[in-house]
Amino acid sequence: MTPAAGRRYAAADPRRAAIVEAALGRFAQAGYLNASLARIAADAGTSAPVIAHHFGSKERLLMAVLQAREERTARTFGPLQDAVRGEDVRELFRAILALAEYNLTQPGLIQLYTRLSAEAGDPAHPAHAYFTERYERVAGVIADALRRSLAAGRLRPGTDPALVAREILAVSDGLQIQWAFTGGRLDFMELYRAHLDRLARAVTVDGTGLAEPA
Repeated sequence: MTPAAGRRYAAADPRRAAIVEAALGRFAQAGYLNASLARIAADAGTSAPVIAHHFGSKERLLMAVLQAREERTARTFGPLQDAVRGEDVRELFRAILALAEYNLTQPGLIQLYTRLSAEAGDPAHPAHAYFTERYERVAGVIADALRRSLAAGRLRPGTDPALVAREILAVSDGLQIQWAFTGGRLDFMELYRAHLDRLARAVTVDGTGLAEPA
């Protein structure tokens, strides 16, 4: 690679990042179907042909936005990764809460997900496969952690890890939707913490909640 080419690639990275950020904002505000490349380009200080050059299509731009979101989450995923390898369901729930609290610092991402997950219920939507895979993957990770806790004798016999995992995701998504509709006035963390505390008391053998030590 020539020095000039290296400079071109270095300049392209910030431009690409700016386009992804602008698309994230537009998709969150208007949804994927109603967001235009022209508006995204204006927000990013560039043009629609430049977006086409970097991403090829609106659909590929959407997938780049979703991938960027996954990468951001992965950078804060350490505590949850440690928790899912353990046997204490309370530690798992605390790590899930920490991740939820981090997500609240990026309201645009929550708005993006609430809009896109609704749109992507249509199998023809370009993000349909992404959300299908993501729900299966995240539910699977939580369920596997719960199975380890059950096998270690820490959960009450008869606890269904798959159902509990789906319940956790359903409550999280439902509260996020209500949080978005209230413009952030809903106390998401208080409600989600209270739910996971009740859930911990219901499924653990010793009936302890999140405030108790492991």
